[in-house]
Amino acid sequence: MAERKKHSARTPLLEWVAAGIGLSLLLGLLGVIGWEALRGGPSQPPAIEVAVSRIAASGAGFVVEFEARNRAGSAAQSVEIEGVLSGGGPPETRSISFDYIPGHSRRGGGLFFSRDPRQGRLELRAHGFQTP
Repeated sequence: MAERKKHSARTPLLEWVAAGIGLSLLLGLLGVIGWEALRGGPSQPPAIEVAVSRIAASGAGFVVEFEARNRAGSAAQSVEIEGVLSGGGPPETRSISFDYIPGHSRRGGGLFFSRDPRQGRLELRAHGFQTP
């Protein structure tokens, strides 16, 4: 009977492995939270960059597909993106609004133009945002 008590008092190896995995996850989570707290995270204003992904013919004109990337930790709401095509005629201005772009994320969209943007000068930029 004494031998049986001694055997049951020992912690199984699987339990130690599970505890080690749990401890590793907890320390990792605390490390990420600490890193975000030290680097400033969401206190920086949104930093929206706009880049052309593709230009293609579409119906009676052309579509410029783009990606709006928020490089900061803060989210942006009601983001206005404007595209201006100049050269080869009067300037064409198009705009689109994104409801929400979270921090460190990207959203895609497209603008329609009547002339080929590859034959002129195309500028895409973020015009403004609201703080959520």
